[in-house]
Amino acid sequence: MFDLLRDFLFWQPTAPATPRALAETLAPLCRLLRAEVLAAVRNPESSLAALAVDWRHYLFPDADDAQFADAYAQTLTYALLLARWSGAAALSTTQATQTLRPQHGLLAEALKILADEQARAEIATPVQVLERVIGAVDPAALARQWTGGDPWLYFYEDFLAVYDPKMRKDRGVYYTPVPVVRAQVALIAELLETRFDAEFSFVDPKVVTLDPAAGTGTYILAALDHGLARVAATQGPGMRAQAATVGARNLHAFEILVGPYAVAHLRLSQRVLAEGGTLPMDGAHVYLTDTLEPPNAAPPGHLPLVYKALGEEHRRAQKVKADTAVLVCLGNPPYDRQVLDAGDVGQTRKGGWIRYGDAHRDGAGILRDFIAPLNALGLGLHAKNLYNDYVYFWRWALWKVFESQGGPGIVGFITASSYLAGPGFAGMRQLLRRTFDDLWVIDLEGDNLGARKTDNVFAIQTPVAIAIGVRYAEPSPETPATVHYARIEGSQAAKLERLSQVQRFADLPWKECPADWTAPLLPLTGSAYFRWPLVTDLFPWQENGVQFKRGWPIGETAEVLEQRWRALLALKDRKAAFRETPDRKVTGSYPALGDKETRLPPPASLEPTAPMPGLNRYAFRSFDRRFALFDNRLGDRMRPALHRSYSGRQIFLTSLLTAVLGEGPAAIATALIPDLHHFCNRGAKDVIPLWRDAAATQPNITRGLLELLGERYGQMVSAEDLFAYAYALLATPDYVKTFWDELALPGSRLPLTKEAALFAEGAALGRRLIWLHTYGERCVPPGEKPGRVPPGVARCQMGTPSDPASYPDRFHYDPATQELHIGKGRFAPVRREVWSFSISGFEVVKSWLAYRMRDRSGKKSSPLDDIRPERWEFDGELLNLLWVLDHTVDLQPTLAALLEKVLASELFAAELPQPDEAQRRAMPEKGGKTGLFE
Repeated sequence: MFDLLRDFLFWQPTAPATPRALAETLAPLCRLLRAEVLAAVRNPESSLAALAVDWRHYLFPDADDAQFADAYAQTLTYALLLARWSGAAALSTTQATQTLRPQHGLLAEALKILADEQARAEIATPVQVLERVIGAVDPAALARQWTGGDPWLYFYEDFLAVYDPKMRKDRGVYYTPVPVVRAQVALIAELLETRFDAEFSFVDPKVVTLDPAAGTGTYILAALDHGLARVAATQGPGMRAQAATVGARNLHAFEILVGPYAVAHLRLSQRVLAEGGTLPMDGAHVYLTDTLEPPNAAPPGHLPLVYKALGEEHRRAQKVKADTAVLVCLGNPPYDRQVLDAGDVGQTRKGGWIRYGDAHRDGAGILRDFIAPLNALGLGLHAKNLYNDYVYFWRWALWKVFESQGGPGIVGFITASSYLAGPGFAGMRQLLRRTFDDLWVIDLEGDNLGARKTDNVFAIQTPVAIAIGVRYAEPSPETPATVHYARIEGSQAAKLERLSQVQRFADLPWKECPADWTAPLLPLTGSAYFRWPLVTDLFPWQENGVQFKRGWPIGETAEVLEQRWRALLALKDRKAAFRETPDRKVTGSYPALGDKETRLPPPASLEPTAPMPGLNRYAFRSFDRRFALFDNRLGDRMRPALHRSYSGRQIFLTSLLTAVLGEGPAAIATALIPDLHHFCNRGAKDVIPLWRDAAATQPNITRGLLELLGERYGQMVSAEDLFAYAYALLATPDYVKTFWDELALPGSRLPLTKEAALFAEGAALGRRLIWLHTYGERCVPPGEKPGRVPPGVARCQMGTPSDPASYPDRFHYDPATQELHIGKGRFAPVRREVWSFSISGFEVVKSWLAYRMRDRSGKKSSPLDDIRPERWEFDGELLNLLWVLDHTVDLQPTLAALLEKVLASELFAAELPQPDEAQRRAMPEKGGKTGLFE
């Protein structure tokens, strides 16, 4: 015991040897401090609770308890660290405050407030541990061992990855690779030097630069370095000090998080002083502030003395927002799309002044300039995609540089690239074209979630692009900007190497983009493709697929769903097993799918013997048919319109209508109501029904189109004919292969021939393909039995045992023997083309099997998901799948030849009728009951 007590009292922490080790050491200690602060704040009698009230009242009115605890923990941690780095020896909060005050006044005052003696006493242990650990850091030794350049470059990203990975993702804290930063800075510098007469770019006295989401200050430091290099090359190294002083005065940065703010402040201050420059009287112009708060917001007028310094910092930041004329706005703002359901209370909706305006009302902010054109174009339903951090920062930058002051300016951001072509960003593209004279886009790709996977320059899955827009003089909003586009392809290393070579615009090959106000910021290839009708203009009503938001109402067999239903009702507390969401509660009563006047009893109130809801086949994924409980209590988005239109004649076509297609078919047909992610395990509003009504009297085809085609072909054209013709062309992989570049712009277009015989040939092929892909349920040829799949070449050579002990837990394919093994079962011959058949990256056979293994793939939403088939009874279904793909593969050469003949024929273009808004909506629901599956 004595030894243990001695070790505790005389414990000396080990000093981390590298910046990364330091970050990873401090992160868990900071997290511990945050937890202690949060626990103390929740006691209304604590000193920390009183401190939190003052913090909100005088400084950050929107900060909840968790945000206060986070600000407290990070402020204390980084203030102590900067004080140690600045020379504080006997480290304590008091000593740190004194050390920081000369150059880091804001942190010093914040630390003084937060380290109040009574408040500190409530969290003494984690604070003392932090003081001891940071006190053991040897800055000089750390700097000597660091040979990678700037030791702070990666620091905060490493810290946050351990401290709070979710915050890192939500705030978009990802280190921007140096080649990316330098390329942006170099291109903006070229504009400053050649078009704005600023010989020394960012250190020219007339150039004021702002990074509105500065992180650890990488962009403002790169801008400073670029300007200093130009000065040294032109005037000599002796002029660097004077230029550094100019840069310190004219470089500004905003940051909302305490940690990166502290690092950015330190880095800029150190760099200016190391160059022999002089900092402004009010210190480095790095501000701890929320860029998106109202620019004229002010703290309460009569601040207590202890809060005066923080109030002054707030006023300095607000003055820059409201009054400082900024010529260049650059950086890497965060990109995170916030998705909140109606029931998500207590969560702050992002967007600040951009979204809510001075009136603090949704829609009152200047984001409306991005939204209004969508409504005029009939694209209002896509406006949800604008609720993304990076969009808010783009809108803020346009306001700050151009609208708040008029005249010339430059904005250069790297952000998510969804605005380049997404339909929800048409209004954003329009304002960009109205604002700029020239706009350069460098598409860096990087989509790891979509159908065309490419390497990203960041450690993220969202594709990104650099955009640099410039206005040279007074605005000319009636003349659209000239948009230049370049794409950098290859591996991450190849992309960064290519960016490292970019010093001037001439270093990249540019293509011009269309000048239409809302057109994508992508180059048109010049092919006839864009003159053809959109598939969504021929079949104007599209719908989202069904979204249960829980997996257990979907099963491989009817018996499994019966067992899950009984297991749910056997529970006294059904909440956890049900898997509640804001839109579906176990205690909720919801209208029946077929009769909105009838309210169904809550699942929580049902007797254990209550009958199971309606059970039907379900199109879960392409070629993967399941069973589902079609009950409005069990699914969040059951899509009543799809159910109202369903009948034995209905055919659904699924695709990626608002996202980029990958290799394989561009569409898949099904006779069953499809899941949201039916097409390729990803989905949105991607379902096209053939019929608008269950009676199959109202085709989902633009009014007047069938009549026009009939006149041209000299014979009547039915809805099934056009649907089948379209399917014959879209379902061949050659369609995507042929129009790969054009399909980078979402929205497939249909080459519609004017030749009657060729149309008839396509319709016949399409009908056969629909018959196969619906497992014989639709477009049944004469003499064939409905629901029967014609045999292909595959055969079951050895049946998979059906006893529970032999239920398969793995499968594998042998390409040499063309054998597919499922546990002890064996199927052959299974051709490679069948085994590898894929749809925009979705591997059909592998997915079908993986979902049916003992340890299935896919997410689990409830303990009910663990109720699985006990016996393997799927050999027949698997054989049908293999046969469908056998025939599909055999048809590919014929379909490819059809596409080639169609493209060589005379095609319809602009002369086709266009749908109105009523045709784009589902038929209105009528009163009374609807027979869903009659």
